[in-house]
Amino acid sequence: MKNILLTFIILISLTACESKKSNSTEKNVTESKKRTSDLNTQKVELTELEKEEKLREKINTEYLAELSKCSQNINAVTDFNGKTEFWRICKLGNGKRIIQINSHEEDALYEEVYYEQNGELIYAEESIKYMPINHYVLQPWTCQFYVKKGKLISLMSLGHGKTEDDEWNPKIIFEMHKKRILELSKIADR
Repeated sequence: MKNILLTFIILISLTACESKKSNSTEKNVTESKKRTSDLNTQKVELTELEKEEKLREKINTEYLAELSKCSQNINAVTDFNGKTEFWRICKLGNGKRIIQINSHEEDALYEEVYYEQNGELIYAEESIKYMPINHYVLQPWTCQFYVKKGKLISLMSLGHGKTEDDEWNPKIIFEMHKKRILELSKIADR
């Protein structure tokens, strides 16, 4: 009877051990699949980051090449926003246009750039530079916006400014652009 009981206990122990091994093996396979899936996800994310970087590089190169063709003459002066603003409008071939707007108010130099193709925004830049009269720039902030098919794809910000505010919404650039296009249509052509 002792031998039967001992054999039974050994069989139960072996079965429990095999069950743990089986569960352990299944767990290892599951974890291995998860790690592989995580690596694939990371590869996709890296690929998306690479795509974003290539898009920024392409737009920057194109924008700078087009900007070099533009005259830096002031085309218009407005006071739509309660301050004097200087506009440079550069119409290029292939439906491209660059609009630059500068103003100085109190201790800040404000600059906006809109680069369009066929009326659609593809690049914008907004900067605010703390620059009191008779001083060099003391504290700059710049944000570059990269757009594809009407959607904000990427942005790059340097310095201290709006991007540090948790309430700031980068998609405001679309509203700013729309407002500027409306103002542009109001500039008298004499």
